[in-house]
Amino acid sequence: MRLKGFLDALYPPFCLLCGRFSDGEFPHCCPPCYLTFRTLSGAVCNVCGYPFHPDDIPHTCLACIRGNPPFTWCRGLYHYDDIMARTVSLVKYGKRITMLGVLVRLMEEALDGLALPEVDGVVPVPLTPLRMAARGFNQAGALALPVARRLGVPLLNRAIGRVRGTPQAGLAGSMRERNARASYRKGKRIEEVAGRRILLFDDVYTTGATVRRCSRILKDAGGWVVVLTLARAVGGKDGGHFVVNDPV
Repeated sequence: MRLKGFLDALYPPFCLLCGRFSDGEFPHCCPPCYLTFRTLSGAVCNVCGYPFHPDDIPHTCLACIRGNPPFTWCRGLYHYDDIMARTVSLVKYGKRITMLGVLVRLMEEALDGLALPEVDGVVPVPLTPLRMAARGFNQAGALALPVARRLGVPLLNRAIGRVRGTPQAGLAGSMRERNARASYRKGKRIEEVAGRRILLFDDVYTTGATVRRCSRILKDAGGWVVVLTLARAVGGKDGGHFVVNDPV
């Protein structure tokens, strides 16, 4: 504790989200900022997890009825709002690993109130080998690991492969679908999902193009697929409700 106090005096821990001095559990996320992360709660679609009006009751949305998504259940834990977007960006592009601990803790707290389906393995959405080498870690894999541990199942890192690193951010819904189809393929150990219940994990759900493509790969390989994401966009430019047929 004395060493920590000495280091804090030399290098004061400032919140990366607001710039204020941080005296809480996380050196770069102050308590007031931590409390602003918003969980997704209330009535949602039984299949895709899209939030409904607070007065609605849970049911299957029309988009899922028409679109027949390749997963049977999907949930996001937090709103993908400004503070969540900045935190995810700091981890993915700013290499602020300390903020990954913030995301893990947020996820663990939200999971305490969520009944997850029983599964046999967890598959994180992968990065390309080049991006993995440059970043040093896969944020989806890092966040999926405590989920796998909580469920007592293995993390299946090589069931899906990524062959293209074009970012989804900034693309329209139809372009995201095409980009996702060109970016992901069967992994070297895709046979591990055959006949098993698989939880696909990604950090953020925006239009759903990535999780639909990856779910389709797992389903076609004989897996029964559910999806969990740390955050989900709702409304706005990237948060539209897109669920379409995926013939791939």
